[in-house]
Amino acid sequence: MKTSRFFTALLATALIGWATVHPTFAANKSKILLPTEQELSADLADVQKMADGDVKTALTNELQTSLDLLQLIQSQQKNNEDLHDVLAHADSEIKKNNADLLAFKKQLEQSKSVDYQAQNLADLQATLSKLNAQQQETQTALSKANTQLAGQSSVSERAQTSLTENLKRTQEINQQLADSNLTKTLRQKNQIELQLIDLKNAYNQDLLKNSDQLTLLYQSRYDLLNARLQVLQQQIVAIQEVINQKNLAQTQNQVEQVQQQQQNSAKNAYIQKELARNAELSQYLLQQTEKTNILTQDDLRMRNVFDSLTQTQHTIEEQISALQGTLVLSRIIQQQKQKLPTNLNIQGLSKQIADLRVQIFDITQKRNELYDLDAYIAKVESDEGEKFTQAEKTQLVNLLTERRKMASDLIKSLNNQLNLAISLELTQQQITQISDQIQSKLEQQSFWVKSNNPINLDWFAQLPRAFMAQVDGIVKKIGLPSDYSNLPYLLMYCLGLFVVGGAIFKFKERIKQRLSKINGEINRLKYDNQWNTPQALLLTAFLTLSGTLWFLAVCQMLGFFFMKNPTEFWDWSFSMAGYWWFFTFWLSLFRPNGIFVRHFEFSQQSAVRFQSVIKRIVVAVVLLLNTSVFSNVTDYGLANDVIGQVNTIVSLLFCIIIIAPRFKNVLRSYEDEKKSHNHIIVKIVQFGVQIIPVGLVILVALGYYYTALNLIQHLINSYIAWCVWWLIRQVIYRGITVSSRRLAHRRLEEKRNQKRASINEGSTSDELVLNEKEEGLALNEVRSQLLRFADLFIWTALFGIFYYVWSDLVTVASYLREVTLWQQTTTTEAGTVMESITLFNLLVALVIVGITYVLVRNISGILEVLIFSRVKLSQGTPYTITTLLTYVLVAVGGAWAFATLGISWSKLQWLFAALSVGLGFGMQEIFANFVSGIILLFERPIRVGDTVTINGVTGTVAKIRIRAITMIDPDRKEVIVPNKSFVTGQVTNWALSNTITRLVISVGVAYNSDLELVKRLLLQAAHELPSVLKEPEPRALFLNFGASTLDHELRVYVGQISDRNDTLDLLNRRVNQLFKENNIDIAFNQLDIFIKNNDTGEEIPFINMEKLTKTN
Repeated sequence: MKTSRFFTALLATALIGWATVHPTFAANKSKILLPTEQELSADLADVQKMADGDVKTALTNELQTSLDLLQLIQSQQKNNEDLHDVLAHADSEIKKNNADLLAFKKQLEQSKSVDYQAQNLADLQATLSKLNAQQQETQTALSKANTQLAGQSSVSERAQTSLTENLKRTQEINQQLADSNLTKTLRQKNQIELQLIDLKNAYNQDLLKNSDQLTLLYQSRYDLLNARLQVLQQQIVAIQEVINQKNLAQTQNQVEQVQQQQQNSAKNAYIQKELARNAELSQYLLQQTEKTNILTQDDLRMRNVFDSLTQTQHTIEEQISALQGTLVLSRIIQQQKQKLPTNLNIQGLSKQIADLRVQIFDITQKRNELYDLDAYIAKVESDEGEKFTQAEKTQLVNLLTERRKMASDLIKSLNNQLNLAISLELTQQQITQISDQIQSKLEQQSFWVKSNNPINLDWFAQLPRAFMAQVDGIVKKIGLPSDYSNLPYLLMYCLGLFVVGGAIFKFKERIKQRLSKINGEINRLKYDNQWNTPQALLLTAFLTLSGTLWFLAVCQMLGFFFMKNPTEFWDWSFSMAGYWWFFTFWLSLFRPNGIFVRHFEFSQQSAVRFQSVIKRIVVAVVLLLNTSVFSNVTDYGLANDVIGQVNTIVSLLFCIIIIAPRFKNVLRSYEDEKKSHNHIIVKIVQFGVQIIPVGLVILVALGYYYTALNLIQHLINSYIAWCVWWLIRQVIYRGITVSSRRLAHRRLEEKRNQKRASINEGSTSDELVLNEKEEGLALNEVRSQLLRFADLFIWTALFGIFYYVWSDLVTVASYLREVTLWQQTTTTEAGTVMESITLFNLLVALVIVGITYVLVRNISGILEVLIFSRVKLSQGTPYTITTLLTYVLVAVGGAWAFATLGISWSKLQWLFAALSVGLGFGMQEIFANFVSGIILLFERPIRVGDTVTINGVTGTVAKIRIRAITMIDPDRKEVIVPNKSFVTGQVTNWALSNTITRLVISVGVAYNSDLELVKRLLLQAAHELPSVLKEPEPRALFLNFGASTLDHELRVYVGQISDRNDTLDLLNRRVNQLFKENNIDIAFNQLDIFIKNNDTGEEIPFINMEKLTKTN
């Protein structure tokens, strides 16, 4: 910190010196005559008369900018003069403020309530109103002073930044002024801007030179206004107390008068009763006056709290703005968190307001009856059946008049209470709102701001000193208690814990026997039921409770006898006892023959492996949970918690080196047992276990220690929540499975009994054949549906639990809205506005792109599980739906992501229009194929799996893409055909609307063959094959007389394209076999060659078949 201040002072000195020497920063600019506002306005008017064009627009913009700069110069000159005036009178004002501060402090030490006793009630009310107005004015001035004081903490950085920016801008302007071709208006604008820069530099130089003096001045103002505010609050409280006392005294006087009237009352019984009612009313008025006084004090106190919180909010915002991202801000945030008020709300105000309104209404009705006393007395005489004398009537009139006055006073008091209660409720709502805003703001800043110095060489150099300081803090907290008054209660409490734990331990064997009995009933159809697993879980939790109670009792005793402040240690012991109980219960579930093995069908090896990993997780979790304990032993909290940092890093390294590899191996072996690989949740868990500890170590090393601790706490809570959720999920699954088994067994028994009864009665059993396989399939379908229905709620519950665990960090993400990446103009109904694109928008866009990518990659599997597996669709329909939905997801996700980044469709449509026109000519074929692909997906003339013939190529459609279709031909080669060919060309789809196709087998038999036998044999071959359809029926036809054959055709139909070749092969073989068996010759074209001897005329065969036969 000292080094930083040294360099800050050095840079400030250099900039001031440079500003003094550099000619552009010289104070004397009298040689350059700047134009006046009237001259610029006249020039602007002349420019407006010019013809429209770029020159007019440029000149108008330059002149308007010059006018704006002149106004800024005037404003800056006033700021400089005000600063000089403040600095000139700073010393005298500081002295005066200190003197006034001493006077106010003396005044605070004296009680002023006695001074107001002599004033009447009206004067006190006027004085109170005047003081309230002064308090509001002082509060406003105090807020302004606090803003000035908070801004002084970063005045050096802001002044240096401004001087640096002005230096760069001056260099740019000087380069422009060096250009001889620069226009007159632009030169004037640059010269005016230089003058403004000179004034700003002078202002910043004064701030840097007099920073300490200004800090003292603003501090004296703040202290003075704060003391004045306290004095005003004291006076307001004193006056309000006197007003309350006077109101109470008036009410007591009324009560005394009523009591005096009752003592001097007449002997009439009804008048005695009415006097008693007046006495009760006067007592009730006294009570309500006291309640009004209490509400007045509460309202005053809550308004002071509200003003304090408002001031704190302004202070925090100023400090955050001034100290953005520094370690000082982190320490200020930690202090402000501790100062926030808690549990200030007054309970029951809403009910009190409702009751007051009812009381006011009832009392007002009764008071209004007393305005016409003659009618009231007449009604009483009629109802009571007696006649009052004139003296009694006079006394009754006086009595009722007094009651009407008390009722009016009571209504006034109740109205005051109602107004105060309403004001209190509104103030409480405002306090809650501001407190939540402050808490949210502090949480945001704490999460994103460094809380510690990064771990570097300096950190290691300071480690021994910081370590010893923390050890000294721990030693100081250890010691014997100073107050033993609570020791008897503590001993009785701890004794009760030991006794309860001992009683549980005594019944340990019985509990184990009961668990063994329950485990023995598992998977036994007659004894197993849905409540066995919940009972076993409750007994296991009860069994592990004894050790938890003993641990808690020991911690409570240690905290009392060895800690100076046992309360802090007791809170820690309760937290640790809860974790102790959970982890001992969780580990006990993985014991041999435990719940996971017997109830959830884990193998013994898997249970042992999981138990081993969980033991190591428990070690890491305990170390991480106790990290923040060390931060409470020093005044700086987390800022110098080196023991906690070391403990956190060691624990996380233990997770990386020891736990992560073992956990990965356990999950892999578990997947091998269950034969379920590549489960997405398992992959996420494996990735998280390996990456998250590394990220947390990096955060701690960079100085984001608080952020790492916050995330660690949420991760531990998420782990516990997931364990509980997974356990409940397994219990629900097992309950459904057991119910399905029992239902199947019951139905099986019912059908068997029904079958036996039918056999005994002599009826045929064919009607009651027990199809156990079909029954089992039906019950499995019911079980699957129940599991899917349960999964819907179970997974929804998991997301709800995780949202609850991480909900407090949702507001933290809103901090990213303040990090602006770029700005752009947007046209809305209100006009053209500047829209900021923040880091939060970029993060949301990345999340949208990630979700879209995951959905696109897994959409086929998701649709298969959710829809296609339950709905029977035609061939190719799932592929079409998947492809179209993929296009929709990409379009929607892309548009949503672009809109999040401020790139709306209105800004992209012209780009798309231009691209469409340009690419339409240059890439016409590609666009034609793209449009054809869309047409094919919607019209679906071909589908994935169809066998088609196009351009002489026959194959099965494998893929339908944006540009082309992939076909697999009979040689298993992939043939890529453009989509356009399928739309514009002639395509044969062998299975579009009907998969039935015809096979034709041509066969020629020899002349003189039995034609009826040939027909019968052909039809026999067709009927014998199961792949040949009966309808349309096969036909055998004698078509024509060939040169050497009698030509026949066998026409058959097959149901699937894939059956054609096999059917053709089998038919040819069978026909050939049948013809051989029945001596049917399959004729073929035969040519006999003879050689003729011209001399003898003898014909000799070219090949002598008889001789050739003899030779063979």
